[in-house]
Amino acid sequence: MIGEKNKDVNYRSLLHSRNIFSQGYLRNDGFFEIESIIKDIKSYDIPKSDGSVLRTGNPLHEMRVILKINLELKILDISAKTIAAPYKICSEANFKIKSLIGETIGPGWKNKINKLIGNIDGCTHVRELLVSMATVSFQTVYGEKARRIRESAKNDGAKTDKNDNTKPFLLNTCYAFDETSEVVKKEWPKYFKEN
Repeated sequence: MIGEKNKDVNYRSLLHSRNIFSQGYLRNDGFFEIESIIKDIKSYDIPKSDGSVLRTGNPLHEMRVILKINLELKILDISAKTIAAPYKICSEANFKIKSLIGETIGPGWKNKINKLIGNIDGCTHVRELLVSMATVSFQTVYGEKARRIRESAKNDGAKTDKNDNTKPFLLNTCYAFDETSEVVKKEWPKYFKEN
């Protein structure tokens, strides 16, 4: 029970859960759709400002965002819906979400979000969700591009990206893709550098 003392110093009592669930789709029109949901749940009842009680296990926050993007990660359309929030007025917080149409997901993405729908111009939880959607967008689009290259190489007997003269986009973006790593040595030997 919350608030009870437990002699085991390793004992933990769950108070809050945040779940973010995202999926990336290829649409029939060739564009991509990224759908994400953020959900906050408390492990105890919460009295609400309207006199009601939010029961344990029911979401305190639940927001859903859908992005339509192209191969260049440019936003073609966007929608955001507040499904659950502590205050009724929160459902009105997505009034500027369409201002992100035309923006490209990439470097400075979080700053773009904050500039266009930051502070009183939007919902904190939707902004947090949009930040995490950048990685999902990249994984969806980059994965599809890589799949298409593999299919093309398999069907046409063409060169794979291991022999391509284009510098790999992922080079030096993380520990595994460091130009001195064994991964780069195997995947992109042309760009491998000895330590």
